[in-house]
Amino acid sequence: MSQSPEKVFVSYSWDSLEHQQWILELVNKLRDEGYDANFDRGITSTSTVNLNQMMIEHMRDDDYIIMVLTDKYTAKANGFEGGVGFETLLSLPIIQQNLDKLIILIKQPDYVKKNIPFHLQGINYLDFSNPENFDERFEELVYRLQKVQMFELKPIGQKKVRQPLKEIVTAANTIVKDLKIPKLNPPTDLDKDSFIQENFQLILNGLDEVLNVVKSENSNFHFQKENLSGSKTVYAFYLNGQNRSNLKIWLGSFFGGNKQIQFSTGRYINESNDNSINGSVHVEVDENFNFSLSMPMNMFSNSKNLSFEDVVKEIYTHHIYPYLK
Repeated sequence: MSQSPEKVFVSYSWDSLEHQQWILELVNKLRDEGYDANFDRGITSTSTVNLNQMMIEHMRDDDYIIMVLTDKYTAKANGFEGGVGFETLLSLPIIQQNLDKLIILIKQPDYVKKNIPFHLQGINYLDFSNPENFDERFEELVYRLQKVQMFELKPIGQKKVRQPLKEIVTAANTIVKDLKIPKLNPPTDLDKDSFIQENFQLILNGLDEVLNVVKSENSNFHFQKENLSGSKTVYAFYLNGQNRSNLKIWLGSFFGGNKQIQFSTGRYINESNDNSINGSVHVEVDENFNFSLSMPMNMFSNSKNLSFEDVVKEIYTHHIYPYLK
């Protein structure tokens, strides 16, 4: 059974016929987006209604209230005049109890430099004052109604702890900024192991992010993740409820050497036996002692100077995705 569309009531002042036409077009665009949007003239044109009861019911019961601010709206709101004044009174408990229900649009050019109703000051708004930007602002409005984050933010990385500075940088020692200064202390085994361990967790976080996107776009895909220890994790992938493949990824080493990330894939994997692997991720150190990752067993593409994001893409593209088709 389909869910009823969310209801949106538009509060505005009768500034002019042109302004009322703008409100009508806004309401219709919202209806095109799947919202049960309406305004007073859309309601009163079909039946005789008690205006106060109509405003109370929509302000109280609708999912969202859009207030379109102009100079005349502000004057009526501050003076509690007419329908705008009555809706102002009705909006006061909403501001205190459910502020997300209110969405403020500014319609008049340079409106911010003029007046905002006293009870709405300090609340963020969408600026519809420039007609040329209407489509862009309307898209922001739809994001707001859908409660969807408009801009994708990166996952939170691992905090890099700063150490106290040993000297104050002056203009004199900026001379060296263009010179090639060698690093004469090679990284230790501890440095390499710490780097691979940090990237192990970043790779797991990256795989989780990719798999959650696949799951959100494919209702018949599911995955399970089990952390066997702080250094070993197993994923199981299901399509239509049937296990298609598994991935075991862990921190290991060969013959007591430096730590490396190892992984194996397939319909059957032995959680306790780490002798069988499909790939590995190693630490690379360049001539300037900078760290990067490498996948020496990777036959599909470049295997050196990789970031953890590159490793995530390689594992997903060549060791997970083929089993899901």
